[in-house]
Amino acid sequence: MRKLIAIILAISLVFPLLLSAQSAVSITSWALDRQFYIDALDQPKIYSSITSSPMIDKFLHERLGLPPETDTSELESVLKGILTTDYMRGEVSEFINALFDHLQGKTDTFAPTLDMVPLKSTLEGSQQDAFLNALVSALPACAPGQTPGFGGEGQTACKPTGVPDELLIEQVLKPALPNILSTIPDEFPLEGEFQNFQESDRWSSFLPGMAVPASIILGILVLVFIAIFTWYVTALISDASWRVRLQWLGWMLLVPAVLIFLLSFAAQSGIPAYWIRFGLDNANLSGTSIGPDLNESLRIISVSALPRVANAFQMVGGISGALAISLIFWGIATPRKKREEVE
Repeated sequence: MRKLIAIILAISLVFPLLLSAQSAVSITSWALDRQFYIDALDQPKIYSSITSSPMIDKFLHERLGLPPETDTSELESVLKGILTTDYMRGEVSEFINALFDHLQGKTDTFAPTLDMVPLKSTLEGSQQDAFLNALVSALPACAPGQTPGFGGEGQTACKPTGVPDELLIEQVLKPALPNILSTIPDEFPLEGEFQNFQESDRWSSFLPGMAVPASIILGILVLVFIAIFTWYVTALISDASWRVRLQWLGWMLLVPAVLIFLLSFAAQSGIPAYWIRFGLDNANLSGTSIGPDLNESLRIISVSALPRVANAFQMVGGISGALAISLIFWGIATPRKKREEVE
């Protein structure tokens, strides 16, 4: 009778709890690691997507007031040269660190910024001539009655008619550039882009006074404790001898450990990459257009993160499997006891 009860408990409680606990520990090992996200985003394709022509083109037209038909390809090329890989890597790292500092309770608010100092220094230095030449080339000539400038209320940017570009650069733009750049803050705030994230406090913690990572870890520890408790109690119920109990402990642990270990191999196969691409393609087809560049960037981030995810499952599954096999052999090696001793 006790073995039947143990089998029911093992199938209905122990296996699901142990599988959930091992999965949670595996996921937590990378999901709460800020370096995991920094490494996943550290991809040349990601940086090129961030500095893609549509994004720069939109920024130029909005900030400089350029007409929609203006050809900004030369200006975009100059700006892409200024936004170097090292600069983008540093800004992505700062963004992730600011986010995790907020989630871990080190800062009260999440206020990401862009460091504009390197860009301003480059525009005042080595790239000044290239930037000004590209800027003047992109500006259309003013129409009759239109005031030269970078746009304003009711008008677009333009340059004076009849003035050579070289003269405009040397006598107007070069002297004015330092003053223009001085009006740009050294740190450009991005909190407006994350207003919904800032205003929502529901996710801030699972328990009052605890940061998100600490709350998650505490929840996982409770899950692990419940899993170990039911695992141990079920082994006690299974039989009166420790020879059998140890084998029950081993086999109950081995089954979910093998599943977790196999999951690590599945993560390294081509199956997840296929479903990631399938999901992103369906997101576009369903009307949620994320664009080809962003689509490819998300795919690269997801695929590049799979080895770390697989390693986590492999490590947890391997350790659990080794422990399970040890318990099984320990049980086999334990001498049988006489019925009278057991009873």
